Amino acid sequence: MKTISGKQNMMHATMSPDHQENKEIFEDEFISKDNLVNILAENSERQAKRVLSDIEELISARKWNDAIALYYPVEKRLPELVETGRDMEVRRKIAFVLGKAKKYDEAIRELKICLKADPDNFILCSSLAYTAYDSLFAAAKREIVLTGQNRADRISLAAKNFSEACRLRPDSVTNYYRHGMLLKSIEKKSQKASPLFEKAVANWESLDDAQREKRHQERKNYIKALYQYAACRLDADDTAGAIAAMKKCLSEDEQTGYLPMVHKYFALGKIHFHGGAFDKARDALKFSISCGRQERKPIDYVYELLARTYLALNRPDLAKEIIEKEPEKHRRAYYRWTEADVYCALEDFDRAAAILQKSLSRDNRSRHKTLIKLARIAYLRRNFKTAAGYCEDANKFFMQKWGNPCKDALFWGALSALRSGDTGRAARLAKQLQDINPFYPRLGALMREIRAGREQDMR
Repeated sequence: MKTISGKQNMMHATMSPDHQENKEIFEDEFISKDNLVNILAENSERQAKRVLSDIEELISARKWNDAIALYYPVEKRLPELVETGRDMEVRRKIAFVLGKAKKYDEAIRELKICLKADPDNFILCSSLAYTAYDSLFAAAKREIVLTGQNRADRISLAAKNFSEACRLRPDSVTNYYRHGMLLKSIEKKSQKASPLFEKAVANWESLDDAQREKRHQERKNYIKALYQYAACRLDADDTAGAIAAMKKCLSEDEQTGYLPMVHKYFALGKIHFHGGAFDKARDALKFSISCGRQERKPIDYVYELLARTYLALNRPDLAKEIIEKEPEKHRRAYYRWTEADVYCALEDFDRAAAILQKSLSRDNRSRHKTLIKLARIAYLRRNFKTAAGYCEDANKFFMQKWGNPCKDALFWGALSALRSGDTGRAARLAKQLQDINPFYPRLGALMREIRAGREQDMR
């Protein structure tokens, strides 16, 4: 077989059809004869670099409005970049600035333009998901208005793009964590969020030291994922799993301190409380209080749970001492409930009822719970008609607020009606409760008493 020398081979390659013989001009979306030599494109590239550098400086200085005034809308401020297709990175940066300025609709529009041009871009998917996610938290804090279908669409947008970002980079920590927070805190779906937090944790723990160093900014979200995973396990009544996750969170965050100590030890105390380990709960909560004082954080919620812990330990005297540490004018409805429980434990029912009555005027969300507590106190003191009235008010409020009957109001209303001699009303309320929750605690015993009462009425 005849071989071709190196020089001959080079000549052959030089004269190949693709290089020598084909004179036809080939143009596509990437090049045309008009932009083969294009001074405008070179100028556009330099302009893009200058604009991006300027935006970065404005971002560092947190001058959101200045950046918006200079470079938004991109089509109007930078038409040359749009014309030469060098606008995408500028749009992404401007979208970040718009989000920081709480202009979420505008930010989302910019990111959608970018994603349409590059649909498999992880950074763009992640940015769009985060912007939608951040807008939902801003709405929850009443920084913006987002209700009804707009809110539902925003949840869907965030979820879709978090899922896409995780598909593109399945080893992500931050996107799994944020998707979990979307489900847990926005949609209130703790059990669906749990595996996402677990995945975020597993992804970080699977990285070697070099990878962790390279992605060090994600470690904070690993710590937060541990914290939220512990909360999800507690919601699922998995006390052992919750304690394990919380202890790991405490250990991993010992040096970094990403999460306040007051929050971490409160969470540990809450887990022990729900697991019935009241001594351990007390110790964790007392330490949480000391941390909160050092960190200058609000600690009313820690006082409240510690007071309930002392009630569980049969120390209402210490519960009273703790509950009174929060100034009265700052005591919210849930705090007042525990305060009333403390006085009930001390058998000062007048004081307990007065506390609950006072909180009624300030509670527009969970007023029914206050009314049920008042009903129980009235029932205990044999004021059955008064108790029935409280239950009726609680049920009306709950129906107006949530569109469903209040199960506790039906039960205590039926029992109060029975004790006041109105067995017909008691039977109607008990039947209504049975229809919506046939396994409500002690409902069977109540219905037996109602049947016995009706039989006696018929004699």
